[in-house]
Order: sequence, then C-alpha cells, then structure tokens
Amino acid sequence: MYKILLVDDDRMLSPLVKEYLEAKDYTCTLCYNAHDGLKEFNKKEFDLCILDIVMPLEDGYELAAKITNINPNIPFLFLSGKTQQEDKIKGLEAGADDYILKPFSMKELYLRIQAILKRSKSQGSSKTPSIEYQISSYSFNPSARELKRDEDTLNLSWIESQLLHMFCQAPDGIISRDIALKQIWSDEHNFKSRSLNVYVSKLRNYLQADPSIRIRNIHGSGYQMVIK
Repeated sequence: MYKILLVDDDRMLSPLVKEYLEAKDYTCTLCYNAHDGLKEFNKKEFDLCILDIVMPLEDGYELAAKITNINPNIPFLFLSGKTQQEDKIKGLEAGADDYILKPFSMKELYLRIQAILKRSKSQGSSKTPSIEYQISSYSFNPSARELKRDEDTLNLSWIESQLLHMFCQAPDGIISRDIALKQIWSDEHNFKSRSLNVYVSKLRNYLQADPSIRIRNIHGSGYQMVIK
C-alpha cells in the first residue's frame, strides 16, 4: 500500500482528497502546514508527497527543498491555484514530478499519482549498469547519480541522471525531444515538454564550470551535447 503525504491548508478540499485517495487504497497522511508536514516526513516513510504551494508559515517550495534534502529521491507534485507560467517553471526547477492547477478533478489527480508511482517503482527496480562516463573534466556515474568535478560532487535527481545518461549514450550527443519525453515521462504532454526544457537548463548550469561543454538546442527536434 503506497503511503502519501498531503500538505495543504485548504480545510475544505484536502480532507476530501485524503478520503478519495484512501478509497483508492492509498494510505494518506494529511497536514495543514509545512511545519507539521516536515515533522510527519521525518517520522514516517512515504512514497509520494503532494504539496500545496501557498500555505502559512512556509510555502510548498520551501517545504519541498527541506524534504528533498532529507530524501532527494522522493517524488512529489505541487497543487496550486497559481496559473502563471513562471510559477510552473519554478515548480519544475524545485524538482517536482508534476504540477496540478486548482481546481482539479479527483480522477486527474489519481491518474497523475499512478503515473508518478509507476515511474518511481520502475526506478527502484531497474538496475543502471555501474559504468562511469567522462564528460570533459566531469565524471558521471549514472548508478550512483553522481556528477563529479575535482573535489566537488553533485547528487542528481533521477530525472536529471536519466537525461544526462541519454546524452552520454546518444550518437554524437544528440537526443530527440520526443524520445526523451517518452523514455523519462512516458508521454508527450505539453507540460512535460516544458519540464524537459527546465531539466536541460539545469544540466547546463551543472556543467557550466567547464566551458568546453555545451548543450545546444536543435530547433524543433531536440538537443545536442557538444564537447570541444
């Protein structure tokens, strides 16, 4: 039985969400603020976190940062009434697996949760070969999800590691946008397309200390990692 942490200060909607998820055979722990949510996360093991963005005390972004510091592999999604594109991008940059706008249907939430948990389960069961790639002055271990340069080690999220692994394995460092979306998110949804752009930008930032590495856009089709 999957265990879900739901943190949302909406005292009318969130109990209904909890009731619906429990009817779908999930175990759901509900908290109304980030402080209580973090306490529960420290006490129990969860398979997924659902976080509202606008909350008292701390917002969902701050809570997500603290949760991922404790467990960088925990999947989470944001609930939000904020419709601006910048808010969605901020959510993706915070590492969210999905971003659902309020109001939403319970069925949509359930289907998105199913997709995240299915992907998370496959991540845990699949074994990435223990091989290390040299990317100019960086070394990358997909199995450990570690990107190293000199004495610095960066722990990558699963999505970041998958994407960088695709670049390393691709002929001439070229990956197709459509293939990346299907391999990482299992669909070509427009939201996931924007999400892919965000993760490519994150990889660019991680690799920017070495000017010989460049990830360039291939208009309309994908990306290429070039090493001079």
